Amino acid sequence: MSGGGKGGRQTTEVKIPAWLEQAAQENLARAGQASRIGYTPYMGPDVAAFSPMQVSAMQGTGQAASAFGLPGGDPMAGMPAPQTFAGGVQGYSSYPLYEQALANLRATAPGQFAALQAPFINPVTGAMPANMLQPMQQPMQSPAVAPVSMGYDGGDFAPSVGAGGGYTSFADMFDRGGPGASGGEFQGGGFFSDLANAFSDRR
Repeated sequence: MSGGGKGGRQTTEVKIPAWLEQAAQENLARAGQASRIGYTPYMGPDVAAFSPMQVSAMQGTGQAASAFGLPGGDPMAGMPAPQTFAGGVQGYSSYPLYEQALANLRATAPGQFAALQAPFINPVTGAMPANMLQPMQQPMQSPAVAPVSMGYDGGDFAPSVGAGGGYTSFADMFDRGGPGASGGEFQGGGFFSDLANAFSDRR
């Protein structure tokens, strides 16, 4: 940080350490690779199926109701057959609904479906998308950080980016015309500029 004498300006220059810059580049590269994997849907069970004892209890309740003239019937009517997962667990998965939605999108909007899949790897072969290979091979450049100058600009204290901008001396703040100029009106549009112009016009 350096102080600027008559103009009351301070310049702060931010420098990124080399170790932090390298770590940031590695994290960005890893994030770019992970973003190509694409959405991975859950394929396991979402809801457990009824056990055989539960089905038998509901059937018994229906038969008892039928004996008294009440509606009974099969309690599992209209339900799909449960799927069997690891360990013999039976349940229902929403993944077939997801597959059906993808198939419908592919059939009704093939161009949009292809565009949605283009940025990601092939989920079957793992091949990288051709349109995404080139950008990752280009070396990453660290952005330049411009110094920030704090100066008495336009009658109000305001930050300006870069080495220029702001007033050059203490007298330059009172000779009208804005930074580096003289004559005319006070420039900048700040409260003090408007107040100084109003006061000068009455003289």
